[in-house]
Amino acid sequence: MTPLYVVLGLFGFLGLLLALSYNRLVRLRTKVLEAWQDVDVQLQRRHDLIPRLVEVVKGYAAHENELLGELARLRSEAEDASGAAARSEPERELAGALDGAIAVAESYPSLRAAENFVSLQKEIAETENEVAAARTIYNGNVRIYNTRIQTLPVSFYADVLGFEPVAFFQAA
Repeated sequence: MTPLYVVLGLFGFLGLLLALSYNRLVRLRTKVLEAWQDVDVQLQRRHDLIPRLVEVVKGYAAHENELLGELARLRSEAEDASGAAARSEPERELAGALDGAIAVAESYPSLRAAENFVSLQKEIAETENEVAAARTIYNGNVRIYNTRIQTLPVSFYADVLGFEPVAFFQAA
């Protein structure tokens, strides 16, 4: 009867290890999802600033309609994309266009001196810093999660339990 207890004890121990490992993977996946939500909030904040920038610049630089239209198009594309992998490229293009719009706006001395433009420019810079910080946290969580599901012994059962690698959020 002793060998039976040893075998049952071994299976119980392995079951406990699997349960603990599964719980850790769930916590890591939840942290990745939570970090993505933080990135998404900051990206939405950036998107909300674009119409204000367009209105401010439009009042001073009416002949820059092509640039402002491009900015609106890129904002729409970025909002329509979902997930880190799909959003990386549209967000990268949007950030570049936003920088271009600010550079064009700065070439107008009266606009540069306008209080609402200066305030908006500061808010955009703060938002870009928040996006970068949120992206760093997200990518750090993704790195930890992806490393965990790709290392032994977890890699043997992570796929079976539904844990797939997650894409990093790339930026310019």
